[in-house]
Amino acid sequence: MATETTTFDKQSHLHAVMCFLAGPSIEKIVSIHPYRKPKPKAPKKQTTTSTSSNPIQNAKPTLTCVEETNYGFGKVETEFDMTLAMLANAVKTQEIGCNDGFDMKINNQRFVGYPKTWKVRGGCTNYQILIIFSLKQGCDQHTAAAYQTLSNKIAVSMVMLQNYFGFLEREDKWADIADGKDFPLQEFAKLSFLVQPLIDIYDEVRQRGNIHKYQINFVELGFCDEAHALTRLHVVPKGRQDIDEIVSKIKPYHGILLLEDVWPTPDANPVVAKLLSHCSPDRSILDMSTASGIPVFEVFMIVRHLLQWTRAILIYPLCDTNIYTSATSPQPLDNSRMAEKFADQFGSKLHLAAGLAHFNPPKTLDTFVRNNLSLHEQGVRAKLVVALLRHQMLMQLHQFFYIIKPYSNAVLPKPHQKCPEDFEKIISSSVLSRDVQGIVALICADMLDNDAYGAVKRKLTLFVKVAPMMNGNYHLEDINYIHNLDRAEIEGVFKSFSLVIATFRRPDFVAE
Repeated sequence: MATETTTFDKQSHLHAVMCFLAGPSIEKIVSIHPYRKPKPKAPKKQTTTSTSSNPIQNAKPTLTCVEETNYGFGKVETEFDMTLAMLANAVKTQEIGCNDGFDMKINNQRFVGYPKTWKVRGGCTNYQILIIFSLKQGCDQHTAAAYQTLSNKIAVSMVMLQNYFGFLEREDKWADIADGKDFPLQEFAKLSFLVQPLIDIYDEVRQRGNIHKYQINFVELGFCDEAHALTRLHVVPKGRQDIDEIVSKIKPYHGILLLEDVWPTPDANPVVAKLLSHCSPDRSILDMSTASGIPVFEVFMIVRHLLQWTRAILIYPLCDTNIYTSATSPQPLDNSRMAEKFADQFGSKLHLAAGLAHFNPPKTLDTFVRNNLSLHEQGVRAKLVVALLRHQMLMQLHQFFYIIKPYSNAVLPKPHQKCPEDFEKIISSSVLSRDVQGIVALICADMLDNDAYGAVKRKLTLFVKVAPMMNGNYHLEDINYIHNLDRAEIEGVFKSFSLVIATFRRPDFVAE
């Protein structure tokens, strides 16, 4: 768990959070977290110049200016090759630019925020509060806009607290006190009620990608950096880089499920409209390509577009043998909005919790949509599965395989004849471990008592062929696709050699 959190933390675009406060007493950046010391600068190289006997020739014109006298917060050096005073002057916004998104790039560092105005209670002068997020390089516009939204929410909550009991007035006075100290950032953090909530927000966004908390135990604050939060939940993310990584893992046997009614505008690419007309939950990408006549590569590009703009999710095409189980973590059952959507589609006869209960414990699709039910009822149940998949409250379990030696109390086969030499050569030249090879030979010899020689050799050849993939990393669909095998035939092979095969089921996180 710690490794997963560390990896996710490294993937986060958030680099630092700062607060710029302009009030009656101060107009500076009063908080920065985490504070990283600036990198030591290389000493300037001294250049030797030839001297001349004429002093006029040695004189160089210089520009003189009055150096700004920084003190307190302003003199603090930052990792951005600027003091806090210089950074504050850069991010300070004119009043006409407040209440709008702020986006600035300085020295290859991106700063985003949403400046808000506030007033002293009983006063008429507008002051400014700005929560600034420093984002890493490579951050896309969608993520930057998300952090602007978070900055706006935090600033709105602080202005609300100011209107109730003078929150920002008090912070302004404490910042003025800390400004006269040797270590103003540390002194202000001891007095302020503003710094710790920003630290908590930074830590939660870096670790989890989402926030749900109360500012000063009073104002509710919610936010989600969707690209990283969904990555952690193993749901298709929205980041362009993550989408490209997911698309590179998509196979033609995957399918897509549209999250809403997606239909292009009249001036859109007609190929997209053609593909959408052939899009169905029970069709794979290859099926859609075949039905529409669109090349598979072009279908992949359209699928990438739909995933990036969250118009679809990746699934495996609906099939009678698919095994589904409930997965309510992305959408909790107490979500009244989700329950209302469910009731609008299925009426009051079927509750959301009752629909999920059908798949706990896991159940195959054909045992849920039973053939002995009326066609209307079968249609309702199929729509129920699609609705739960669309809202990610249902996930498919795939079967993975290991080759292991049987338990000591396992009943081994007792064949009437010895395993043929050519079978033993196939077994000995395979990747099977030595303690498994002998048992596989016994299984083959036992099958020869009832099956033809050619049929047993075919099963053994297929088993040895797929053995390198039976390490818990490939599920049945992967094995079928990579080796171009018939599903029923390979399932028969696994059944014949079940004595040395251990199976387990889990989601395929590329799709789920």
